[in-house]
Order: sequence, then structure tokens, then C-alpha cells
Amino acid sequence: MMNIPDTFAEISSLLFDSITTSGCGDIIFSTDQYSPESIKSMERKHRGCGEKLIIGGGATKRPTEWKQFLTNEENKVQFIRLILKQWSDDNCASKLQGRKVIFICEECAYLTSGDGLTTRKTEIPLLRSSQEETDTRVVLYSQYAANDHNTNVRIKSPDSDLFFILLHFAGTMGINILLDTKIQRKSRLINGTQTAAELGQEKCTAVLGLHGFTGNDATSAFRGKGKLLPLTKMFKAPQPVTNLAKLGETWTVTEALNDDCEKFTWALYGEKKAEKVDDMRLNIINKLCTKHGKSIPGNVDMALLPPCRKSLTQHVHRVHFQVALWTRANINNPVIPSVGQGHGWLMA
Repeated sequence: MMNIPDTFAEISSLLFDSITTSGCGDIIFSTDQYSPESIKSMERKHRGCGEKLIIGGGATKRPTEWKQFLTNEENKVQFIRLILKQWSDDNCASKLQGRKVIFICEECAYLTSGDGLTTRKTEIPLLRSSQEETDTRVVLYSQYAANDHNTNVRIKSPDSDLFFILLHFAGTMGINILLDTKIQRKSRLINGTQTAAELGQEKCTAVLGLHGFTGNDATSAFRGKGKLLPLTKMFKAPQPVTNLAKLGETWTVTEALNDDCEKFTWALYGEKKAEKVDDMRLNIINKLCTKHGKSIPGNVDMALLPPCRKSLTQHVHRVHFQVALWTRANINNPVIPSVGQGHGWLMA
């Protein structure tokens, strides 16, 4: 059984050993940034967060409720700063000799050692980005690796967002992208560049839009529909692919795009007679509540119904905004409008 580290210094050391003994070449270790007005920040506040604790240094004891500790953004920022401080120490020089570790958080630090005795830390302005999530900034890191004459980049992450973002960009980055992930607790190495070539650019972009439309950390999902059914529905005809590929093109949702998303929602729920989602809801309610002209006892689970037009419109606005962020992952500092300006959210 693996011993659980007792202090923050031990956790930091364990992380450092895990990446420097992995047999890889140069490494980029990246964490999320935390903007108080971002989508993710609002979602975290909605879910609640743990108590803020003070990390006095490496000797500070690890809190018993570790997951609760990590729900507080300020706790994570303190922890990340401590890790960078520990990894920049000369005690890590022997494992940095002959290789480099790029640590990206609030700053972009290039850590290396020429003699194995002292650690050198320098700044890399090229990798600075206003994008909050590592999932989005990985595209910049892959471009950096390609410009540094690497032919392959291996990205390790369990997050599904990352796969769909990379799929959208894989065909244009000039480097072979391998995604090291887990599917149903089994390790998988997926060749993103090959998958993107097989699908083609339009389908890769449409799949990214579909991922946002069917739910992720920042957007809601259609209960009981999952990911596979919508993917099958989308690939059955060319029009849904073309329509969903338009998500995120600009920051504004057109009426035509909203109508296209409504049509795809009809297909998602298998309702062919209705032309509006409100009519579709009524048809489904009637089917659930009546059988051969008689009422069925019991309540109808409203969560299984498609959203009404008003709710669907707000969902489309949120999805469009999120996908627009993803499709600008190759830009260090994209101009991003406030989420509260007609994009489906209200600032609390």
C-alpha cells in the first residue's frame, strides 16, 4: 500500500519524482489559473467550497479532508506556489540535470540544471496566456513543442474536454499528438493527429461543438442522452455536422444558429412530428401521462423532458461562449467578452 504523504513538502516531492522519473524528455507541468469572473469560478461558487487554510510552508501538515481543501481556489493557489518554490530549490537540481521542466501557473518558469547542484529558474513569456484552464492552454504548449523541433507530444490528462479541443486543432499544428488518458479506469494512448485526419476538419470542429452542447463542466447536459447517442445522431446526416461546427465561430449567437440547435434537439429526442421544442415537450408529456386514453398514475420526471425554447436558447448561448473559448485556444490573449453580457449567465 502506498504511504499517503503527511506534509505539503512530501506531496510536492512525490509529484516531482513522478514526472522526472517517467522516462520522458522535456516536460511542461501546467495548472489552471483562477479568475474571479470566469465561468468555472462561478460554477465552483455555485457548488460550494471548503474553508480557506494557511499553508505556512512545506512542513505544514496535509489536511485530512483533502478533496474539501481543493474545492477552495485560494487553497489551490497557495499549494501551487509552494510546489513551484520547492521545485526551484537546489535540492531538485540532480533530477533536472540534462533536461528541463516548464512549470506554468501564474508565471511560466523554466527549471533546469547544468551541473546537477544548482537549479536555474528563468521566465518564458511566450507561454503566458490569459486562458484560465490548462485544457485550453495545452494547444499553446503543443505549438511551442512543434516550434522547438519536436515531432511528438504526449499529453497526460483524464479530462475529456482536452481530447475534443486537441481534436479540433490536431490537423493544423504540425506535430504528432498523443493523448495519455484513462477510459473506464483503463489506460489508453490515443493518437489525436491520426483520429483528426480520419474525421476531417469539419467533423472535428462539429464534435467539439457537440461536446459543449451535450454537457461539460460549464454547460448543462440533456439527462439520459449521454454522448454516444448525440454523436450517432450528428453523424447520420451532413447538416447537423455543418450546423454544430458553427458553434463558437463568433461571440454572438444568430437566430439561424439557435434554430439549427433546436432542430438537432428534436432529433436527439426522436420527435419527428413537432417543429418546435415547446410542442415536442407537450407531445412527450401527453405520451407519458396517457395510455390508451387513460391516465397513468405517478408523476412525470420533468428532467427527462427536452428543455423549453426559452431554456434551450440560454443553453445555446452558454455553449456558444464556451466553444468560442476552446476554438481560440491557439491565441495567448484572446479578447474575451464578459460572460454576463448576453452569454447565458448573470453575474452574481
